[in-house]
Amino acid sequence: MATKQYFDNTQANEAISKFKLLSAYGGPGSIVHTAFGSIIVSCIEEWGFLKKILEIQKEAVDTGKKEKEIKGYVIEQARLERNGSVGLSNDTRLLKSLINRKGLTELKYLVLIPDITVQDFSNKIKNNGNELAINSSFMPKVFFDKSKHYKFYKEWFKDWVSNKKNDDQYGNRFFPPKYNTDKGTYNLAQDNIVLICDHGHISDFPWSKFLRWRTDSPMEINSEQPIELFNSQPCCGTEDTSISKIKITSSTANASGFDGKWLKCENCGRQTSLKGLMSVKIKCPGHKPWEAITSNNGELKYHSGNPGSRNQMPPFETCLSSKAMKVALTTGNNLYYSRMLSSIYMPDELFLDEKTLKLNVLEKELELAMDDKNFEEAMKINSMMTSLKAEIQNNPPLEIIHDSEKDVLYRFEEYRALALKGEEEINIDKVNEHLKVKDVTINIKGSNVEKYFSRILRIDNMKITSAQLDFSRVVPVDSDADNISSKNIFSSKQKNSVEAYPVVENYGEGIFFSFKEELMNEFANSGAIVLLNKKLKNLSKNSGAFSEGAIKYGLENNWQLYIVHTFAHLIMRELEFKCGYPTASLSERIYVSNNAKYKMYGCMIYTAEGAEGSMGGLIAQTRPKNLLSLIQSALRRATICNSDPLCWESEGQGLFELNFASCFSCSLVSETSCEHRNIYLDRRILVDENNGFFKDVI
Repeated sequence: MATKQYFDNTQANEAISKFKLLSAYGGPGSIVHTAFGSIIVSCIEEWGFLKKILEIQKEAVDTGKKEKEIKGYVIEQARLERNGSVGLSNDTRLLKSLINRKGLTELKYLVLIPDITVQDFSNKIKNNGNELAINSSFMPKVFFDKSKHYKFYKEWFKDWVSNKKNDDQYGNRFFPPKYNTDKGTYNLAQDNIVLICDHGHISDFPWSKFLRWRTDSPMEINSEQPIELFNSQPCCGTEDTSISKIKITSSTANASGFDGKWLKCENCGRQTSLKGLMSVKIKCPGHKPWEAITSNNGELKYHSGNPGSRNQMPPFETCLSSKAMKVALTTGNNLYYSRMLSSIYMPDELFLDEKTLKLNVLEKELELAMDDKNFEEAMKINSMMTSLKAEIQNNPPLEIIHDSEKDVLYRFEEYRALALKGEEEINIDKVNEHLKVKDVTINIKGSNVEKYFSRILRIDNMKITSAQLDFSRVVPVDSDADNISSKNIFSSKQKNSVEAYPVVENYGEGIFFSFKEELMNEFANSGAIVLLNKKLKNLSKNSGAFSEGAIKYGLENNWQLYIVHTFAHLIMRELEFKCGYPTASLSERIYVSNNAKYKMYGCMIYTAEGAEGSMGGLIAQTRPKNLLSLIQSALRRATICNSDPLCWESEGQGLFELNFASCFSCSLVSETSCEHRNIYLDRRILVDENNGFFKDVI
């Protein structure tokens, strides 16, 4: 009975939205603030619902299911209530992209994060859903009492269970972390200081070692080289048997922040001021606490992880960064930058080549022939498949392309389908209707807007699936700062065995615009282009390490990006006036590339379920009179800005000065709605009465 209580978890659950858990600011390795303290989300190998999928797959194999039957069995069983009603995504395109990008050769399932409900009165997971839970552990693992004595979680736990007054040898009542005094029991407070590295590592601040280093070598704080603090000894005792009694006190002087705080050890008497703490240079030990084993022999009920992990160092690797770690607060916005990949669902017929599609059809026909024991037909089909595979293999090998070009290719598949395929071809998914469109280009026929667009689609139904690629700390991984390295959301030791990957799905509606390529080419000789290129080149000459990547992207996609992106923003802002939707309820998807192989100029404005625009109001704007009015009104409204003439004549404003005639009064939208951080905007290139792209409309 005692053992069962030891592992039972009835208090430590926290309900977190799946869209927050896997998003641009959350995921494995991220710090999440809960009612019980800040925690770090474990890597996906520790996520319960993913383990459940692998259990079902093992069950299928053990019961002798055929290879072709296993995936269907997993999908069917996972949906059952007893298995948590876990859904799997059917976005084959996204699955193949993750296999290719991340080298996950064994990846088979994209698993939707289930809704796990927590009871308000007891904090227990409803319907015995503990085994589906997503594990985490405290970060930082340093806590302090009312007297400001600082110790690691494992030390406070040891004190608690060894105190006979508590009569709690298994620590059943220790959570939330607490300590006992003669006056009663009090909860511990969590430290809010961590160390982060530009290669994605994160560590607790080693207060005891810091105190010894500052007192023994006081002048080293001015050193330009990072100090190997984690390899040094604590203030008192040894690494394994530290007897330090660390305390942080505040000065009575009028100093603010860390300038007015002192760090001292009550055991040996060492003390030092914490002035300048945020600028201390410490060499990274390569800690990866999100990869710690937080379950106990597969059980997911133990609130603070595997009991053995308390006395162990977090998983680590050799850090190759040449830069020192940064001291940061757990509330800082530089602790975590997620890199997401979002995918518009496309049936296979819309993006696979003819030979691959034919091969897929033959594989199904072969299965039917074998099931019917029609071996003669099976041999014939097998011969055709062998011939087709040889043709595919004999094709010239694909060039090795960078991730940035993979992003372009991924978008191009969507653009090519939406802009070039017929309406019936796009609407091939008649069963689920995960992609359903209506060509409404005819609604602008005969107007002064018609010549600009090759196609406008009303998207009645669309499914958006999002997966996290990796994450970074200090600066975003897509910036051009030196020596940035990202970390995977799965354990680095398990890369070749990842079979299930978490994703989130959203359903929405939208409007797709495809610009006429011929007109874009004709506009290349406009005087507006000369002016914009001159501004971009001037910015490039004066770019720094952090802005170089953004400016380079602007130069590569050039004025075409400015035209398409600004147009998307103007439409979103106009929808605020037409429908009353805040731009935060809308999103954009930009399709721009000057690469000869993937040339595209278009955009999509869409809204997802739960937002104001998801009730049909957005697509109502594509009706005959509404669509023309929407475009014309958006462009005319862009000719005037409350900040003119300063905005109109701007030589550069916004992030990295990459916006020109665009500001909050005329063109910018909610940060969550824009794919490009509200940059690459210039309404002048669109609506200038002499040189603007849409001058004939104005």
